[in-house]
Amino acid sequence: MEKKHWLSYMNLSDHYERKARFLPGLLSVLFLLPVSAALGGPLASWIKWVAMEVGVASAYAVGISHLASAFGNRFQKKLWPRWPYDSATNQWLLPIDTSRSDQQKAIWYAAIKRLTGLDIPLAQSLSNEELEKVINDAVIALRYRLRNSEHADRLRVHNVDYGFARNFTGLYPLWLTSSVLGFIGCLATYFWANGQAFWCIVSAILMLAAFMLAFLILPDYVRQRASGSFPK
Repeated sequence: MEKKHWLSYMNLSDHYERKARFLPGLLSVLFLLPVSAALGGPLASWIKWVAMEVGVASAYAVGISHLASAFGNRFQKKLWPRWPYDSATNQWLLPIDTSRSDQQKAIWYAAIKRLTGLDIPLAQSLSNEELEKVINDAVIALRYRLRNSEHADRLRVHNVDYGFARNFTGLYPLWLTSSVLGFIGCLATYFWANGQAFWCIVSAILMLAAFMLAFLILPDYVRQRASGSFPK
């Protein structure tokens, strides 16, 4: 009998759950690895404990997964306060949006009407609020229609990539704090517990990388990954 992956025994057998939700939470904890090593903890054992022992307990694994999702949704609201109405996909379908050509929009509108029965051009005569609702209904309907289509794999990749980027970025308060605490811990072990300077350097690099990721790189990356996806 084929041995199942340990995550398949929980609510994490779905690829989206594992990569887009659980993995960002796990990576946030790993910023503490340098200080763990500086304190004398075997690095390989620490990684194994985080990846396996925490994961084997279903409550912890599912909790980390949903924590990442909650932080990701919170960050998503910062980027797009009126989500989903101001998301990239919905904005492209607005008749007044100029980021896509009129010809391309005409093709989209025709396809949407054929697949969902929703007429976006006709909705222009209604209120802006109703127009936004029609567009969002169309996006939701298309998401379910495309889920089992020949393009489902490509759509799934977009969803997972965006979900990971959003959730990991949303967790920045946790992994940023972890990187700072790790650096302080490594310094403490170096000055007062005969620790190695090597781990101070590693933790300093991780802390600098964490700040760059949190404030300079990841927010724009999340916006890029949001284009063309239908995130959960």
